Amino acid sequence: MSLPTVPHPEPAQSWRADYSRLENTAFERRRLRQLQAIVVGAGALGNEVVKALGLLGVGKMMIVDPDIVEPSNLTRSILFRTSGATGSNKARALAQAAAQIFPDTEIEAVEDEIAGLGFRPIAAADILFSCVDSESARLEIAYIATKLDRPVCDAGLGGPNYSHGRVTFFPGRPAACYCCGLSGRKRRELLTTWQSAVRSCWTSAAAVEQRPYPSTPTMAAVIGAMQVEIGLRRLLDSASEAWSIELTLALPVKAETFTLRRSEACPFHAPEACMISERDAEAVRGGNSRGLTIADLLASAPAVAGTEPVLLLDWPICVQARCGACRERWPPMQRVTVIRRRGACPHCGSNQVTEEETISRVSRSAPWAQLTPAELGIPEQHLHTIRFERDQPQ
Repeated sequence: MSLPTVPHPEPAQSWRADYSRLENTAFERRRLRQLQAIVVGAGALGNEVVKALGLLGVGKMMIVDPDIVEPSNLTRSILFRTSGATGSNKARALAQAAAQIFPDTEIEAVEDEIAGLGFRPIAAADILFSCVDSESARLEIAYIATKLDRPVCDAGLGGPNYSHGRVTFFPGRPAACYCCGLSGRKRRELLTTWQSAVRSCWTSAAAVEQRPYPSTPTMAAVIGAMQVEIGLRRLLDSASEAWSIELTLALPVKAETFTLRRSEACPFHAPEACMISERDAEAVRGGNSRGLTIADLLASAPAVAGTEPVLLLDWPICVQARCGACRERWPPMQRVTVIRRRGACPHCGSNQVTEEETISRVSRSAPWAQLTPAELGIPEQHLHTIRFERDQPQ
C-alpha cells in the first residue's frame, strides 16, 4: 500500500539548511538533490539511513516496511521517539518524523513488503538501501534489483558478537547479487521456500526465518552511516564490482573487506525475457485501459514466430487455499510468501492455512488469463515479464 507523499511543514528561515560545507565532497548539492533512494526496512538501520540521507539533502526517498513500531524499537531508532509512534506502521511513522526535519527531501511511505510494490517505482530509483533482518527479504530485494539492474547497498547488525556489522554494495545485474553469495544448499533452501508451488502449510516456512540477533543503537548508528557513505560513494563513482566490509568493534577491533564474485549458479542472472507494462498494453489498444486483462498483456507483446507468450509471475500466487481448522476453501489471490508469513482464514481467522493451488506462470489458454493483473494479486505499476516458449503446456 502506497501513501501520498508526506507533507512538509513550511520551514522557518532558521531551519533552512545550508549545504555549502558539502560542496567540496562527493555529496555536492547538485548531485544529491537529483537522487532518488528507496529504504527497505524502517527499523534501527532504516532510521539511521533515513537520517543520513535527509541530512545530505537527497531529493526523494521512499520508505518501505509493513511492520508496526514496538517498544523495543524505541531504544534503537531515534526517529521513532515521537508521540504516538508505538503501534503505528514503521514506514509511515518514520516518513512523518523525517518530513518534519528534512523539508528538502520528498518522502513517501509504503506500508508493504518490497515484493508488494510494483516494479516501475523501483526502476525509477537510483539506489536501494536494504535495512532488513531476514534472508528471505534480502533475497526478494536481490531478485528485484538484479531484474531491474538497480544497485543495492545492504547492511546487517549483530551475529554472535553484537558489536559486529556488515555493509555490502551490489552494483546491479552484471555483478554479484546477494543470492550469488549464498552456499548452494542455503540458496536451494530459501528459493524452495520462497518459490515453491507445492502444497504446504504456511507454518512450515516459518522455520527458515531466524530470531533477530541482539543489536545496539551505537552499532546501528555506525553501520547505518557506513551504509549511506559506502552506498552513495560507490554509486556516484559508478562502481562495477560487488564489495563488502565487515566491522567488529569489540576487542580486538577488526575490519575486513571482500570483493564478491558473481555465481554462475545464481538463477537471478539467467537471460532476461521481455518486460512490458500495462501502459504498453494500453498503447497497443489505442489508449483504452478499461478491463485490461492478462490476455491483453500477452497479446501486446511483440510476436515471435513459433512461440507462445507466457506471463512469468515474479512471485508465485496462491489461487486456492484451505483452512485446517474449519475446512473453508477460498481463492486468496496473494503471493505465497504473504500466505506463509501471515495468512488467515477469512471465515474463522485461523492461521492454519494450506495452499492447495499456486501458479507461477500464465499462458493465453489458462483460465487466469481472463483476469486483470489486480484480480490476480499483481501490484499496480508493475513491469511484467513475458517469456516466449515453444510448445510449452500450461
